[in-house]
Amino acid sequence: MPELLQSIQNVLVYAASFILVLSVVVFVHEFGHFQVARWSKVAIDTFSIGFGKTLLGWRDRHGVQWKVGALPLGGYVKFADDADAMSTAPREQIDDPAVRAEARRKGLFHAQPLVTRSLVVAAGPVANFIFAIFAFAAVALIAGRDVTDPNQLPARIMTVAAGSAAAEAGLQPGDVITRAGERAVTNFTELQAQVAPSAGRQLAVEVRRGERTLSLMVTPRELEGRGVLGVSGPMPLPSERRVERYGVGEAFLVGARNTWMIIAQTGAYIGAIFAGRESGDQIAGPLGIINVSGQVASSALTVPEATLTERLQTLGLALLGLAAVLSVAVGFVNLLPIPILDGGHLLFYAIEALRGGKPLPPAAQEWAYRAGFAVMASLFLFATWNDITRLLPGS
Repeated sequence: MPELLQSIQNVLVYAASFILVLSVVVFVHEFGHFQVARWSKVAIDTFSIGFGKTLLGWRDRHGVQWKVGALPLGGYVKFADDADAMSTAPREQIDDPAVRAEARRKGLFHAQPLVTRSLVVAAGPVANFIFAIFAFAAVALIAGRDVTDPNQLPARIMTVAAGSAAAEAGLQPGDVITRAGERAVTNFTELQAQVAPSAGRQLAVEVRRGERTLSLMVTPRELEGRGVLGVSGPMPLPSERRVERYGVGEAFLVGARNTWMIIAQTGAYIGAIFAGRESGDQIAGPLGIINVSGQVASSALTVPEATLTERLQTLGLALLGLAAVLSVAVGFVNLLPIPILDGGHLLFYAIEALRGGKPLPPAAQEWAYRAGFAVMASLFLFATWNDITRLLPGS
């Protein structure tokens, strides 16, 4: 029964952290579209977080329907003249200049000038980047700069990989290894030095677990010619951390630097995939995001010797940092020139500008959107397969 309760708790933690983080990122993205559209006096019909059946909804004084859908995997802003939630086309084509002018006066999105439409579309990804800067800055301002010397920390285990040598020996997160083989171990570096030459051989380890001292036998696995236990560390307790505080200006520089670093690394990775220098095995889908957000939340909630307030603060900062990373990713992906994404809309607008204000024929746009949908569906399936192979090795 305790194992069942623990499993239920883990499912709830993973699901709640995923929904919270993704909902925040989606809201930021869609609010960027929404706010610039409102500033531009564009008529808005719906603001939705999630798809499918409406779980919660209301209409504001401007006539906008706000709602939360049952499937929390995205969202949309639907303008008054949209034929669909993806803003792929107007409900009806307007060719007459006088009718178009009247539609523009009414705030119909597809009748707006090219610059207005471009600004509204670009506002979603830009909002994601701005949010990431502020989120990273907030984390830096609250948490400060960790200057803890890992060699001054005991060899306390942070995580134990499933199916690893450490897991088979019974090691657990929070355990402090004080001896490996014939030598005392005072930090994680010394532990690695003892384990590295012991691949395939039993190694006696002494472990401090709470108030108890345990003696275990572990057989390190060989990886790239050296022995490994399958653990990560060291894990500092709150009392062991050494923190330097940032000023407000420094924190925002950290936020901007972290945001740009993720953009640059993501761009370089995608470029390397197309150049054949990298595989696409690092691309993650919803299952990967669920796993990462759940691990982040679980780690924050199980910090040893931390008070409930400290754990909740750690949880909040960890999820905020994860939301910042995911926000940059969502903003970057949406700028890719794939029809149905924001970048695809901007590509069509660029073509329209080159054609002297004449958009592509509706039939051409429809085929492009179909191709874009096929690309995104294929990418989703590929990312999901990556997630499954990471979660279930050997599948």
